[in-house]
Amino acid sequence: MADDEGAAYWEGVYGQPIHVYAADRERGSGGPGGELERMTDDEYAAYVRQKMWEKTHAGAIEERARRARERDAAQLRQEEGRRIQAEIERSLRRGEQRRKRRVWTDRWDGYLARWAAFAGAGGGSVGVDVPQASSGAAAAAGIPWPVDRADGAPVDEQSVRVFFVNGLGLDELGEKESAARLKDERVRWHPDKMQQRLGGHVDAATMRDVTAIFQAIDALWNDSRKSAA
Repeated sequence: MADDEGAAYWEGVYGQPIHVYAADRERGSGGPGGELERMTDDEYAAYVRQKMWEKTHAGAIEERARRARERDAAQLRQEEGRRIQAEIERSLRRGEQRRKRRVWTDRWDGYLARWAAFAGAGGGSVGVDVPQASSGAAAAAGIPWPVDRADGAPVDEQSVRVFFVNGLGLDELGEKESAARLKDERVRWHPDKMQQRLGGHVDAATMRDVTAIFQAIDALWNDSRKSAA
């Protein structure tokens, strides 16, 4: 009974029956010379414990290796998922950037078209008089404003700055090219030049906004010149 209880105990410890090793002893499978048969009970008990430990230890090693493989595979899947998600996000950002670039390109093309029309009507040529019947408000109506003018409210210089930065694509241009393009716009919006284009028939509110636009462009131009220096 004690042997049975001992066997049950060790089976509980190692998770496998010990009668396998007992059968080996009975069959005389202890190697050359019947080594198992010559063992004392204590030696044989130690032998059984060693064998069971080896099997249990090998199983534990294999289990750890299996779990490590699963962790590695899960990590690879996560990394691949993150890589794919990052690529999707980059693609979406590029698409959004292209869409915004098209919007600004269209706005800039419209601005240039209005300048061409303004010049064709005589407003683009310095020294060409606007007929005396034209009031300041009527003359201002033909000016190719880069931003919307709210009734009576001054032009927002920050909005003007944003328009020229994005319309010209200054972030994509070199410093020298940026300075050259801004110089052209600076000449266009110089208050004295604008007054000459309109034959001097310009009201105070119009000149206020022309000056604000010029100052915004001038600040950008000075910044670009400093960067190019």
